[in-house]
Amino acid sequence: MVSVVLGLPALRIRGVMLTVTTLSFALVMPAFFIERALGGSNVDPGRPILPGDIALDTGRSYYWFALALTLVALLVARNIRRSGFGRILIAVRDNEDNARAFTVRASAVKIQGYLLAGFIAGVGGAAYGHSLSSLDAAAFPAKASIDVVVMVVIGGVAVLSGPILGVLLVVGIPYFVPLGTLGLAATYLGQLVIILYVPGGLAALVGRVRDRVIRLIARWHGVDYDAAYADPETASPVQGSAGTPGLFATSARPTGVTRSVAPSRAHAPVLLSARELHKSFGGVRAVRGVSLEVREGETVGLIGPNGAGKTTMFELLGGFVRSDSGQVSFLDREVTSLGPDARARMGLIRSFQDAALFPTMTVTECVMLALERVQPTSFLVSLSGYAGAERRKEQRARELVSYMGLDRYRDKQIRELSTGTRRITELACLVALEPTFLLLDEPCSGIAQRETEALGGLLNKLKAELGLTLLIIEHDMPMIMGISDRIIAMADGHVICEGTPAHVMADPLVAEAYLGGNIDAIERSGARQESTPPTAEAPLSPDLTRA
Repeated sequence: MVSVVLGLPALRIRGVMLTVTTLSFALVMPAFFIERALGGSNVDPGRPILPGDIALDTGRSYYWFALALTLVALLVARNIRRSGFGRILIAVRDNEDNARAFTVRASAVKIQGYLLAGFIAGVGGAAYGHSLSSLDAAAFPAKASIDVVVMVVIGGVAVLSGPILGVLLVVGIPYFVPLGTLGLAATYLGQLVIILYVPGGLAALVGRVRDRVIRLIARWHGVDYDAAYADPETASPVQGSAGTPGLFATSARPTGVTRSVAPSRAHAPVLLSARELHKSFGGVRAVRGVSLEVREGETVGLIGPNGAGKTTMFELLGGFVRSDSGQVSFLDREVTSLGPDARARMGLIRSFQDAALFPTMTVTECVMLALERVQPTSFLVSLSGYAGAERRKEQRARELVSYMGLDRYRDKQIRELSTGTRRITELACLVALEPTFLLLDEPCSGIAQRETEALGGLLNKLKAELGLTLLIIEHDMPMIMGISDRIIAMADGHVICEGTPAHVMADPLVAEAYLGGNIDAIERSGARQESTPPTAEAPLSPDLTRA
């Protein structure tokens, strides 16, 4: 429970401030606890007695007991890392806003993480305390808390073997090897070098050395390691991306996500509405009295120059920013006070301009994270390591990855991908979330100009097969005009025009605000010259990006 209370500041602060807060607690509590709770210093902690009256009264027996606790802790950490809860923890660490857009309750996850970490640390602290002959404040110096952080950073964060390697370097070498003053100085210098020049820690360094040794052995036996390891489809990135087989094939459709197509839009119910939304940042009025409605089955484009308030409007609709005044309703329910995770669980899902997703997760892991909305992971199941549900979720994720033509990238980390490939990965995640309504923020960003028509076709296909409703911010005018039923144009924080694409294109206010008075610039802003709906005939290449 102490870890939960200590974790409450983590809901509002992070980084250095959070480190200072937790370190201060670690410095103050030993003296307070020993003096107040145990009645003074030099308290004999005794040795625990295991069930069956097994006494741990010798150093050897207690060593095996402590080693068993360590192995159990490592097993729990391994199970968590490979589970849905582990992916959620990584997602919150990597990109909290994106995690919330994926329905993750970030605050609850942080508290659960603190609870689990605090429990493991508490067991370790109790085991250490019982190993001492007497307890006093000096048994828990400030250096011990700092050493714990140093061990993790030097060994490697978020890698199971990292802390073990860190302990061996920080504690093991000085304990088992008589170093002397110069030896200790050299050890500390080596630790500093690792922190500065090996960001991934010893675990990353060991991985690189392992790969180099494997390459040398392969070369010694006349094997081209890189050619053998590479996916044949990606031997030539451009050639390999010339087509994405199965992207539009009906047979490749993932099971369990198809919904009926929306009814006629003219009589369809309103899914999302905003009434007189206002939002200011200091003296800047980003959104000024914007109202809009989007009906079931519609594709609505939101256009405007930079600074028009489009992204702020998405932030308000998605729940990432609270409006100063006004109301947002979704599925006939007012959601103005709900956060993004709550709105996402209702089916209102948004994407982001940069498609950053979660840098340290693989493509498959990202899709599995998105599947948490429909296949949530139990915390207790995560601890146990039961893999049945995980295997089913992974199989479903691989279906979606294959459906989007991303097979050859499925085991690559997001940070290794181009912007265009991340964009297609994000779309795969959005499909996995099974949304009712999608807020797409510049989906053409990072996609090569010649690929945007295929992207429009893909969006139309997903919309038809999954029964989606779309609200899209986009600067690629031919694409957005081609796929939209209606266009809403914004400038200076308010709506200046709304109507069909043809009506908005001809509006002089739009031409003045968005195109500087030149309507013909619309036609020059992309490769396609007519505003007809794009087809799904041209496959989308996930690894081509804008020049």
